[in-house]
Amino acid sequence: YIPHFLFQHLIYPSNHLNYTAVGALLDTLRQELQALVEHPNGTKTNPAATCKELLLAHPSLPDG
Repeated sequence: YIPHFLFQHLIYPSNHLNYTAVGALLDTLRQELQALVEHPNGTKTNPAATCKELLLAHPSLPDG
């Protein structure tokens, strides 16, 4: 957990909303949420915790 006051100076520099920083933060949040809800596919970027998890998510994949 990162306290929001640490980002306050990035989002509101000189009392103006920094749309670039807000967009970057929202994009990062989107990626994190997408990684949480996607089924694992066994790749390095989206690994499965166990073989059974991979089998349940993708039953048509070949064994091995």
